[in-house]
Order: sequence, then structure tokens, then C-alpha cells
Amino acid sequence: MGLKANLIFWARQFPFVLPKRIIPSCADWIAQQKDRKGIYFAQRGPWVKTIFEAGFFQHDEPKTLGTPNEKAFYSNRNYPTEKASLFYLQNTYLLGNMGLVLTADHRVFQEFSHNFGISTLRKFLLKKPFYTFSRKAQRMKGNGAVLVSPESHNYYHWLNDVLPRIKIYESVLDQIDYFCISSKVPVKFLDVLSDFGITKEKILLINDNEKLHFDNLFVSSLPGSEGRSPQWAVDYVRQKLIKADLPVNPSKKLYFKRGDSTNRKIINEDSIIKSLRNNGFEIIEPGNLSIYRQIDLMQETKLVISAHGAALSNLLFSQDNISVIEIFSSDYFRTDCYYTLSSARELNYWYIVGDKFPGEKWGDIIVPEELLLKTIKRVDSQSENNAKNNSC
Repeated sequence: MGLKANLIFWARQFPFVLPKRIIPSCADWIAQQKDRKGIYFAQRGPWVKTIFEAGFFQHDEPKTLGTPNEKAFYSNRNYPTEKASLFYLQNTYLLGNMGLVLTADHRVFQEFSHNFGISTLRKFLLKKPFYTFSRKAQRMKGNGAVLVSPESHNYYHWLNDVLPRIKIYESVLDQIDYFCISSKVPVKFLDVLSDFGITKEKILLINDNEKLHFDNLFVSSLPGSEGRSPQWAVDYVRQKLIKADLPVNPSKKLYFKRGDSTNRKIINEDSIIKSLRNNGFEIIEPGNLSIYRQIDLMQETKLVISAHGAALSNLLFSQDNISVIEIFSSDYFRTDCYYTLSSARELNYWYIVGDKFPGEKWGDIIVPEELLLKTIKRVDSQSENNAKNNSC
């Protein structure tokens, strides 16, 4: 950049010290640009194309042998899923690991980045008014595509927020020179991209606070709100990653162990593991396995038990109608993600709410062992009855 270009670049960012310039709808912004600049611009400028129409989920009531908490599941029983669109933008910036997309004058498109913490993008930028400011931006030649989203280094968000976006890019896949991905994403996550038609040469890792300028940038909708993947996204990732022929009768029973360094610990996990082993369960730490090994395990499994956490993302790869028992902490009772995923997959979903002693850390769980064993017995009994009915 020359001195004049640098001054313009800096000056355009300062109006965004207070985030008054958030664009709620990219489609509306494109329409306004076309109306203002005329037919020549309309034919050669940015565009939007709907790939999937909006949908709606109606999920079955979750099951428990403990005290039911219908209120916790209420908002996730019935809800719409938004339509999914492909956007083509020009003279655009991409910023950091949140995947913020900005116009040439540094207005932020709201719909291309989740903001976690049950807050809004506007509130996030009020707290960090200089987040979108950069001393310089790297100019990128060719066509880019955005696969950056917050927390995409987390297994759940990689499978449900990132990989489905590739489906939206399918019609322009051969035109894309760079697929922009967060630099925090583990290598074993990147290894599966070849199954989606993305070669290593096209992967561009983006650091936090790194700002890139693209003359041409493809941006897809986020595939649903956080924790609520649409049906097309679930089906697409399964179709791409499940390779082997399905076993006729899945027979394994798995317990997903929380990693040693994680928070939200199960306080009595040693005792729980001993009981589960006596009941024919294998104890698995999914984080130690490749994605492909996790997929293979799920294909052989009829019952999964786990505390709420990213390991349950593997339900995406299960056979139909298997059973899952999700264990919640009483102070982290989050019913999206795995209840909604289980329901989209039409799995037999059960849940247990753990106990807590005074003074225990937030999110820690004491699993009521008797209730867990009673629930396993009920699930096993149901499975046997279903098997008998299907053989008749």
C-alpha cells in the first residue's frame, strides 16, 4: 500500500470504534447496492443464491427415569431452521478466528459469525471496539471461500458449523482458490477435507486478528443457529464421511470418558467406570482417536453414555435407532447440540441430571449411580423388545 492508500485504510476503520455499522442482512445489503448503482453493477456485482429453503423441526419428548425437567427442553422441542444461501462478495475483508466478514468501508455482516456466550455481535464489539481494527490487511489474489467460524477447533462445531458449509459451495467449488480456516483447527480435523474435495494446497489457515482483503469472496450461510443443525447438514456430513458398509447388528456399548485436563468433571467417574465395565461397556476417550476411528466405532455401537460434551458429536455417525444417555450437570443443563442431533437422527434419547455437593466447581457432576444402572436396564429391555418385534 502507498501512503494515501494506508491513510484511507486506517481512516475507514475508525468510524467502527463504536459498532454502529452492523449489516443485519447481506441479501438486503446486496439489493440496496444494486438499486443504488444501477443495472450494470447489478449484473457484475455481488449476488446471493438460495441453496436450501427454511425448514422446521418437531422433536419427541426426551426420556428420563429421574425427575423430568420439561422446561429445560421446551425451546428445543420445536423450532425453525433458516434457509441456507451462497453469497458472492467483492472488495471484502475477512477477519480472524471469528470469521467476521466486512465491507470495503469496514461494516460487519452480522449473519456470518456466531457470537457465543448468549450475547449479540453488537455487544461483543461494544466490549472490544477495536477488534476489527488492523494496521494492515494482506491482499489476496484469486477467489476465497469462508470456512472460519468461532470455536471451529471444537469437534462439535467443526462437524456441525464448518463442514456443512462446503455443501453450499458445491456449485462454485472449482472456482475457489483458498478455503479460509481457523489456524486453531487440529491437523486431524483438516485430514477429512479431502473427502469433501478440498486439497491441502487450497487450505489457508487464518490467525486471530489477521485481516485479509479479497477482490472476490464466496461466503456461505452458517448452517443453522448454534446447537441446531438443519437436516440437510446432518445428512451431508454423514454421506461424505461414512465409508464402510454398515454392520447388520451393532452390538457395542460405549462410555465416553471425559479427558483428564477438561473442566466439567465427573467426580465419581472411577466408580461409574467400574460399574459400566461390569455391564459390558467399553471405556473410550474419543479425543485420542482419529475421526475415522471414531466413525468406525459408532457404526458398531448400540448404546452410548456420556456427559454433555463434544464426544457426543459422534452420534452423527451412528446407525439408526441406537440409544444414547446424556448426563448433565445441574448448573450446565444445555439441551441443544446433542438432544437436537439425536432427534434429527431419530435416536432413542435419554438423559440424567447429576448431583452436586456444596463447593463443587461449576459444571462438575456426581452421577447418581443407581439411577444410571436403572436407566441402562430400561434401555436394554427396550432394545430386546424391539429386536423381538422386528424378527416377528
